[in-house]
Amino acid sequence: MEMIGGEMPSFTEDRPPAGGALFGYLADQLPDGAEVLVAGPHDAALVDALAARATVTCLLRSQPDAIEVEARGVRVLCGSLAKVLDTERYDVVVALDGLDRLCSVEGPQLDWVESLQALQRLLRPGGTLLLAVENELGVHKLVDPSSSTASQADSAWRPLGEFDTKPGNPGRLAGRLAAEGLAVDWLGAAWPVPHEPTLIATPNALHDGPADALAAVTASAAARAYAERSVLSDPRRLAAAAVRGGLGPELASAWLVAAHRAPRPAAALSLPPVLIGDGPVVELAPGRDGGWTRRVLREVPGRDLSALNGPLPRGRLLEELLLAACLRHDLPIVRRLLTGWTAAHPGAAADNVVVHEDNSTELTHPELTYTVLDPSVPPQTDVIRRFAQTLLGGGYAHPWPAAVDLPTLTSILHAAAGRPADAETGDAAAGEDPPLPDARREHEEQIRALRRQLADATTRAQWFERELGRRDAELRKARMQIAAFSGSVSFRVAKLGFGVARKARNRLRKGLS
Repeated sequence: MEMIGGEMPSFTEDRPPAGGALFGYLADQLPDGAEVLVAGPHDAALVDALAARATVTCLLRSQPDAIEVEARGVRVLCGSLAKVLDTERYDVVVALDGLDRLCSVEGPQLDWVESLQALQRLLRPGGTLLLAVENELGVHKLVDPSSSTASQADSAWRPLGEFDTKPGNPGRLAGRLAAEGLAVDWLGAAWPVPHEPTLIATPNALHDGPADALAAVTASAAARAYAERSVLSDPRRLAAAAVRGGLGPELASAWLVAAHRAPRPAAALSLPPVLIGDGPVVELAPGRDGGWTRRVLREVPGRDLSALNGPLPRGRLLEELLLAACLRHDLPIVRRLLTGWTAAHPGAAADNVVVHEDNSTELTHPELTYTVLDPSVPPQTDVIRRFAQTLLGGGYAHPWPAAVDLPTLTSILHAAAGRPADAETGDAAAGEDPPLPDARREHEEQIRALRRQLADATTRAQWFERELGRRDAELRKARMQIAAFSGSVSFRVAKLGFGVARKARNRLRKGLS
C-alpha cells in the first residue's frame, strides 16, 4: 500500500460502495490486460473480478478500507485524489462511485469539475473513463425525506447537494466531458439508486423505445429498492410516470458514461441500449420487425431464464390500467380487466402483466392480450389481494368507498373478477404480502380518508343522538299521560265496568256450553 498523502487513518466509509450485477457487467466489458485505476469505494466482487484479468490499482482515502483491499492482493493508493502524482498513467479509469468520495479532510477539497480534470490527466492517450454521476434532481432525491445539503453521515463534511459543479442533465454532462477532451462512446440513465442500479437505459431508448415496458421495469426496480423504506412519496409511481412521460433521463438517479481520450481506442466499449439486472443481466435491443427483443447476457444458478429470450411483450402494465379505471370509477373496465387477468394468468401479480390492445386504441375493444412481463418470477398467491393492498396503501380513490379494510376490498375485487370463492384463500395468505415503500404522502392521504370517515361517523352519531332524544321525550310524555289517566275516577269506573262485562261474558259462555 502506497501512502500518497491525505489518507484518513481512523475513518471508514459509511455509505455502501458501488456494485451490483450491472456495474459488474460493465466492468467485464473492459479490455483484458489493461492497467486500470478504480477510483473510490467499489464492491469487493467487482474489484476482484477485474483484478483477475487486468492490472488493478485502487485509490481509497480510508486507510482501514485500503488495508482490507490490499489484503486481497490488489495494489492500493491510499490518500486523496489531489495527491496522486502526474506520473501515474492508466489505460482505464473506473469511477462508478462518482467523484464525491475521492478527497479527504487532510488535503485540498476538489469540486466535481476539478476531480474530473484530475482523473482525465491520469488517462493515457486512447484511455477509457467509466464514470457515474449522481443526479441531484433524480427520483431518489425527490422521495428522500432527508436533505442533501445537511450532514447526514460522517463522510458528508461538504454536503453541497445541488450547489455542486456537476452537470444537471445528460446533455450538459456530455458537453462537460467534451470540454475536458473526453469523447462520449455511450451514456445511460441508471435506476433506481446510484450505487447499485438494476436498470440502465440510453436516452434514445427511453425516448423512442418501449416506454410502457420500460416504465413497468422501472417501477418494479423502485419497488425492490425502496421496500419498507421511509420515503416522501411512492417512488414506483414517480419512476413509471417519468419514463412514460419522456423524462426518464432527466429524473434518473444517476448517469453512466463511457468516454475516451483521443485518439479513439481500437477496442472501444460497445454496450446495448438497455440493461436490466438484479442478479441476472438481460439486454433489450431493437428488433428487425420494429419491436424490441430480450436476450440473457448473464445467468444466475437456480433460476430458469430461458423464457426471457425473445420478443419483449407489448402493452401497458395491468396495474396502471386497473388503477386508472378505479380512479375513473369505470366499473365495466375494472371487471373486464380483472376477469381477463385471472383467467389468463392467475398466479402473476398485476405489476408483472402487460395488456396489449389488438388493432384498436380503445380499451373497450373485445381483443385484449394478457402477457407476463417477467416469466422467471415464481407464481404468487392471491394476486388480487396484492392489488387491493396497493389500492388502499397508495390512497387511491376507488368505486367502493365503504371498503376501508383489506379483507372487504379483497372480497369485492374477487367478486368483480368472478372468483368470490377465492376470497378465503386471500385471507389465509395474509402474511405473504410483499413489503411496500413507507410513503408519507400516501400516509397523509390515508389520514385524510380516515378524517372523512370519522366526520361521517360523527354526523351519523349526532343524528342518532337527536333522534334518541326526541323519542325519549315522546316516551316520557306518553308515560305521564298514562299515569294521569290511570289515577282519575272515570278511568276507575271504566275499569270496573270492563271487569263486570268480562265476568258476564264468561258466565254466558259457560251457560251456552
